[in-house]
Amino acid sequence: MSGSWPKIIRDPVHNIVPFEDNKCDRLLLHLINTKEFQRLRRIKQLGLSQLVFPGADHSRFVHSIGVMHVARRFFERVARICSGGMDKDQKTVVLAAALLHDLGHGPFSHAFEKITGEHHEKRTLEIITDRSTEVNSALRKYSKELPERLEVFFDETPEEGRRNDAGIPAYLTQIVTSQFDADRSDYLLRDSYATGTDYGRFDLDWLIQHLNVDGDKGRFYLGSKSLFAAEAYVFARYHMYRTVYFHKTTRAAEVMLRLLLRRYKKLLDVCEDDEQRQLVVPEAPSISARAFSAPIGLTEYLSLDDHTLTELTKGCTKCDDKVLRELAEGLLYRRLFKATDVTGILAPSVVDYCEKAKQIIANAGYDVEFAFENDAPSDTAYKLYDPDAENKATQIFIESPSGGQVELSQCSDAVKQLTKKYTLVRYYYPADVRIQIREKAEPLLVKE
Repeated sequence: MSGSWPKIIRDPVHNIVPFEDNKCDRLLLHLINTKEFQRLRRIKQLGLSQLVFPGADHSRFVHSIGVMHVARRFFERVARICSGGMDKDQKTVVLAAALLHDLGHGPFSHAFEKITGEHHEKRTLEIITDRSTEVNSALRKYSKELPERLEVFFDETPEEGRRNDAGIPAYLTQIVTSQFDADRSDYLLRDSYATGTDYGRFDLDWLIQHLNVDGDKGRFYLGSKSLFAAEAYVFARYHMYRTVYFHKTTRAAEVMLRLLLRRYKKLLDVCEDDEQRQLVVPEAPSISARAFSAPIGLTEYLSLDDHTLTELTKGCTKCDDKVLRELAEGLLYRRLFKATDVTGILAPSVVDYCEKAKQIIANAGYDVEFAFENDAPSDTAYKLYDPDAENKATQIFIESPSGGQVELSQCSDAVKQLTKKYTLVRYYYPADVRIQIREKAEPLLVKE
């Protein structure tokens, strides 16, 4: 790569993201310039949140670069405090994993995955290991073993032998994925900035400065002076989920997209051939019908992005199916569903409410199956270790005055309150039945 060094990316969150003239950074720039990584420019980080927060149009492309930058800061801190130093190849593996961690995301990720059964983690690993991709070619050009070494970052429970073969101790994988990692650090700060909220802000500089390594236990821990900053980090995540990610209007748009895709797939499933499938929504991209009617290969998967589903939605406004037309027009012109929040309501009264609401919706001429939908997002702001859990949580440890390490919720009553899972339960329906539901259905709800 010719030209003067360093190469610089200007970022609104981290300011300067530099690349130096060395083998590692040349690889990172090569990966950024692959077609698989450039595809992430066309996939929004926050999906449909832009309908609520107009500035939230940032992509997974810029987020991934931010994660790589934060991971570099994590690694350089670790290298400074480790007496034996760190291997240069280990740095390359960590930064490549951080950069590529979101590579397999599909368009409007969560709605798309719920309907198609795709899993972006599996697609990420496939892109890294498949020899047909430019990403794989770039990795193998650096080192033939590099694609396989990256696998330990994307396997939830890698065998210790595989980790040893990859030369990556457990605490280095935690830079990319853990309860305090480069991924969460970037998306909290970036999403907070993009949405114009302050809820996701926390003192990343202070936390990195107090990051330490317990090599024997294979984990990070934070110095005793970082307790309040660690609390603020956990609360930042809690508040971003409650106020941004679970915003009722954002969720309304996601519900409508999910219903549109479900209806589209239902219509495709009764078609006998590709020609009939294309006629369901004649102006939709041809890849849409294939993606929602059968499993697709990697090449076709990589041709999907937010633009694909946007064009499908636009095509739905001109198709023969009334349900698709109404949902598509609602999404394109921001005529979104309204919600009734039934969190904390007695279950029998919710049943009564649903029966009445469905009757109102049906009488208004809607197909209830695609006009009345439950949505129950849930989260645990700080997860405790559960040996029986499928994906075991990595906990945050704080240095105690005696020199030992204490798990964060054991030394913070505030964080301890955030170890409980919470669920928000809402029912969504078309806006023009809102008054009737409010007057005739909602009075049936009884609080616990």
